[in-house]
Amino acid sequence: MELSDKWKLLESQNIDSGLSTIRFESDGPLEVFLAVDEKSSHAILIYLPSTFIPKFDVLSNDNLELIFFKQGHYFQIRLLDSDFTSLFDDLIISLIDSIKNIANAEDASKEFITIYIKWSTFFTKTFEKKLSKEKVIGIWGELSYLLKLIQFTCSSVPIDNILKSWVGPFGASHDFELSSSSIEVKTKQLTSWMIRISSEYQLENIDEKPLNLEVISVIESEYGLSIKDLFLKIKEHINKKSGDVTILLSALEKVNLSEERLSKYSNFLFSRKMTETFDCDIEYFPKIKAFGLHKAISTVKYNLDVRELQEFRVSQESY
Repeated sequence: MELSDKWKLLESQNIDSGLSTIRFESDGPLEVFLAVDEKSSHAILIYLPSTFIPKFDVLSNDNLELIFFKQGHYFQIRLLDSDFTSLFDDLIISLIDSIKNIANAEDASKEFITIYIKWSTFFTKTFEKKLSKEKVIGIWGELSYLLKLIQFTCSSVPIDNILKSWVGPFGASHDFELSSSSIEVKTKQLTSWMIRISSEYQLENIDEKPLNLEVISVIESEYGLSIKDLFLKIKEHINKKSGDVTILLSALEKVNLSEERLSKYSNFLFSRKMTETFDCDIEYFPKIKAFGLHKAISTVKYNLDVRELQEFRVSQESY
């Protein structure tokens, strides 16, 4: 039974007080139950070994709390804000995955706390700065490229390594840093020829790895995908491969997005029509380099006309 079906079953039961519970089947050493109260608030119960005594009774923030119940000797994690329901399900999956291969119940309990603390930082509501359409298109392109990497990278490469390659949101010079190359991703409307370069380092090779410029051309389409759709596709791959979803969530947080905020941009639907890859390392590739600039000049921004880059193109795909 899927997690969503378990919640529906619990919510369909009428209860006046207390909790309605259902066992969560797992291979780990701890007993885990899903629960809802009379207000249909979601919770998860984890029964601990008698030898494990946590050093706290409560860990909480505005939207999530973990309570240790001495009578019964179990943890309860309760969601306090239904806006985070989807993220709460992700937390549960991560918790179960993290302890399923730990044989010792006490070690599993310690790991459980570690994972909870790591995830709890995402259950906060901060000031939301609305993203422009241009910013959404840029994030759409980077998520699209990340999904492509996940789908076509050799299966022997851990998915967490692929997720960690998306370094642009953390202020890195390039959007993606792979083991063998660096990639700068630019996304534009199909009818536009210009791409925006936002610094003198963006097209500069800084670590001797080959640097490519990936230009993704999109159209708006009712049959297209939103950034939330791309996120869900990536998350599906992460869950299938037992990866760490928090790596993706951390990157999104850096661009002022969270799982629930993604839905606010669902009206922006795009379809990829063309991808062009350009070799930025060719000596006469048109770019402004940090080396040679006067020290009084910094934070250089300029436009590049893609039509003038065709001699540097190494591949092209149309869809």
